[in-house]
Amino acid sequence: MDKDFVIGIPIRDFDQPMTRLSNDLSKENRVSLLKSMLENLIRCFEDNFIDIFCITKDPLVIDYCKKINTETFVSSFTGLSNEVSDFINVNNKYSAWTICHADLPYVTKYYAKYWVKECFENDILISESKDSGTPILGGKIFIKEFKYGENSYKKHVDFFNSENIAYKKIFNKELSFEVDDLDDYKELIKNQPRWYRNIKND
Repeated sequence: MDKDFVIGIPIRDFDQPMTRLSNDLSKENRVSLLKSMLENLIRCFEDNFIDIFCITKDPLVIDYCKKINTETFVSSFTGLSNEVSDFINVNNKYSAWTICHADLPYVTKYYAKYWVKECFENDILISESKDSGTPILGGKIFIKEFKYGENSYKKHVDFFNSENIAYKKIFNKELSFEVDDLDDYKELIKNQPRWYRNIKND
């Protein structure tokens, strides 16, 4: 290993992606949107000192990652928290790490660099979505437990406090806004990031 920073991007599958939008967008459109957000994340975070993996078991996601030259990590465990814990345990020789949800549409190269810099300087870095989720989490301390699921932000913070782990919350919209439901999608359409405008013009 000759890189200092590792990023894991969990993607459950392309079979039923972004299920809260299933009544509003076709499966084809949801898959296309998820792929575009994933590619934007990878473009923003990629650097010569960073390794990026998609955490998934889905053959369709694995095939797609091969096409875009992105490594995948297939855990033997089940459930997001367990799979992420496995990923971090296997990749704990880096100087810092991040777990990032794929549905963060407003990440740019500037904010990606800012996040990575902050991870090198803080034990734990975390953001909170509107429903108290954890869109992005990282730092220089490698933790062994993750608390994804309902109210994951509060559960993560409670865990950090119980373990006396210092953490810093990041409030930037670019690192906390997720396309999770119809209101989020409407916001995306209203305030389109550059990558979205580019694909609409293709």
